[in-house]
Amino acid sequence: MKKISLLFILILSSLFTTSAQTTKPPQGNHVLWYTKPATNWMTSALPVGNGRLGAMIFGGVKQDRIQFNDKTFWTGSPTERGSYQNFGDIYINFQDQSDSLNYIRELNLDNAISKVSYKSDGVSFTREYLASYPDDAIAIYLSADKKGKVSFTLNLTDAHQGTFTIKDNTIEIGGKPDMLSYKAYLTILNEGGNIQTDGKSITVTNANTATILLVAGTNYDPKSPDYITKSDWLATLANKNGKVIKKGYSAIKKDHISAYQSLYNRVSLNLENDKSTLPTNELLANYKKGIHSPFAEALVFQYGRYLTIASSRDGLDLPSNLQGIWNDSNTPPWQSDIHSNVNVQMNYWPTEVTNLSECHLPFINYIYNEAITQKSWKAMAAELDCRGWTMKTQSNIFGYSDWNWNRPSNGWYCMHIWDKYLYNPNMDYLRDTAYPVMKSACEFWIDRLIVNDDGKLVAPNEWSPEQGPWENGVAYAQQIIWDLFANTIKAGEILATDIEFTKSLKDKFNRLDNGLVIGDWGQIREWKYSEDDPTNRHRHVSHLIALYPGKAISPLLDVEYADAAKKTLNARGDGGTGWSRVYKIAFWARLLDGDHAHNLLKSAMNLTYDTGMDYMNEGGLYENMLDAHPPFQIDGNLGVTAGMSEMLLQSHLGELHLLPALPTAWNQGSVKGLRGRGAFEVDIVWNNNRLVTSTIKSVQGHKCILRTNTPIKITGLDINSVKDGKGYYITTFNTEVNKIYQIKSV
Repeated sequence: MKKISLLFILILSSLFTTSAQTTKPPQGNHVLWYTKPATNWMTSALPVGNGRLGAMIFGGVKQDRIQFNDKTFWTGSPTERGSYQNFGDIYINFQDQSDSLNYIRELNLDNAISKVSYKSDGVSFTREYLASYPDDAIAIYLSADKKGKVSFTLNLTDAHQGTFTIKDNTIEIGGKPDMLSYKAYLTILNEGGNIQTDGKSITVTNANTATILLVAGTNYDPKSPDYITKSDWLATLANKNGKVIKKGYSAIKKDHISAYQSLYNRVSLNLENDKSTLPTNELLANYKKGIHSPFAEALVFQYGRYLTIASSRDGLDLPSNLQGIWNDSNTPPWQSDIHSNVNVQMNYWPTEVTNLSECHLPFINYIYNEAITQKSWKAMAAELDCRGWTMKTQSNIFGYSDWNWNRPSNGWYCMHIWDKYLYNPNMDYLRDTAYPVMKSACEFWIDRLIVNDDGKLVAPNEWSPEQGPWENGVAYAQQIIWDLFANTIKAGEILATDIEFTKSLKDKFNRLDNGLVIGDWGQIREWKYSEDDPTNRHRHVSHLIALYPGKAISPLLDVEYADAAKKTLNARGDGGTGWSRVYKIAFWARLLDGDHAHNLLKSAMNLTYDTGMDYMNEGGLYENMLDAHPPFQIDGNLGVTAGMSEMLLQSHLGELHLLPALPTAWNQGSVKGLRGRGAFEVDIVWNNNRLVTSTIKSVQGHKCILRTNTPIKITGLDINSVKDGKGYYITTFNTEVNKIYQIKSV
């Protein structure tokens, strides 16, 4: 009996092994893929998005769930925080498909299409899911390799208690749970077969194919004084629904891919690795065990760019929130708010350097609208008897913010405003958008600063997020204000239209405490008066903002301050939440230590299934590669892409530093399409951790200064590299508009 049982087990094992081996990896260079449906929204469902509409794909065989959101769907008001809302769920219940073979669920980063494929009862079934930016709709396409085999029942669940109607092949939901109203249309288009409704759901029977189209929206308008649109938004939404129905899936898909790839294809990263043949969850599990696949790291890099495109597109002046645009709860963690003390800033760190400049605009325009056009941020400054604008820590989409003053965030936001100009210098943008916002933020601090005992100007009663005492002259505030004043002076000098203000600001700047003080154990001091604790392991390291994303600390500028920053980071440790580990990648990259940055990258890619709040131990990635704070926050996904970019290219010191923090693990590889300040596009090839070639495209014809770890030659130019005494080579040359320069190491 035991022998029979053992034989039976061996046969079953062989069958399962054979089945697993027939599941081949999907096509595509960068694909997340799995051999099972998702079971958990946070850890395993796959995100699609068009910048406003987002959906999470589960891919079940018997029942599929597609949970969806609209970026503008919030409760709250200009006087109450409220929270980001779940919009609803689409459920597709299939007939006679409880068993499957060769199941694959995937998210292809190359075309922004999620897909499910499997075989059941001799029929191969396929589903495709996309969120179209050109058509502002979510589309799902169901097909089979035999005619008449597509049968299912469709349900639409409202996350709020609104109206529900079915007419012909369309389900509608809508309502007004708070300040905003919402509406959604879900339409089925079937090819062949029959369609019918029972008043609660729609059933498709024996179709050849079926297309499900979702169009949804709210009456939110970020530029309206009361944030409510004055247009007939319902008519606009109905018209949009009619257009996508008429257009059909093939044309929707074609235009979606074209629009997406026009952004995504600008940058590629090759770490000289073969594509993985393992499902993504197994790839990450192996990575956690110490099998540090360069492919997995390149996948994480491009996933951050994918999520940037999916959650932040030009046309809606509203930034991505703590979860981007994805949320399955009406009471999400921290209200899924716009968090001003690192998180929303981190969301936009990768946009310019990874050539997604258009994706920066929702944040840039949001800052302009709230700082200049709307009332709330100016009212908060006036509450403190100051001109200009400021805010607190947690913000909704109606200009309201609360939970602790975070006054220096106005200067931190202005880093983005100024960087937008540096990456693509444009006088109209500088004059009409950047300078008014930056000047107004400076006016706030001109009115707020006080004279310290040493004669320096300091910000009174500030904090170091989210810890410690409130006191005058903390490093976090001083470093941000220093950066704000320096950049605004430069902007004023370029424009030369506000000479008196620029002169006055220079006087204030010359008397400003810059927030850089080395403490008694060799660290950058976090507080001016209170003593720093060398055993403090807090996730925020806000007193190093001058290192990144600021520019005042660098080993290329002052070794003493750079060494003090290292002392601070070593004392703080490499642990922390997801976004905290990612931030430290950028810190160490700016300190030109690629191996330490890479160690933090490995830590940031720690596979976890912990969804509870943990500020120290469980940061990393879920199996769907969303960042685990935990719980899920998108800042870590977007910040890791920025940090990796910083390892490959830096331009904050007015030069293009090629491979500044290349880790030993990235022995050879290439990157194409990164952007440097000064409107340069940069390709780099390296081998044996040494630059081989580079291509520099000068978009605007500015002077180019290159810093490299080897002497170089530029094709067609008789220019020699000069050694700088720090182990680097400096090459300076004038450029012409849109000319491409070929660089080769010698």
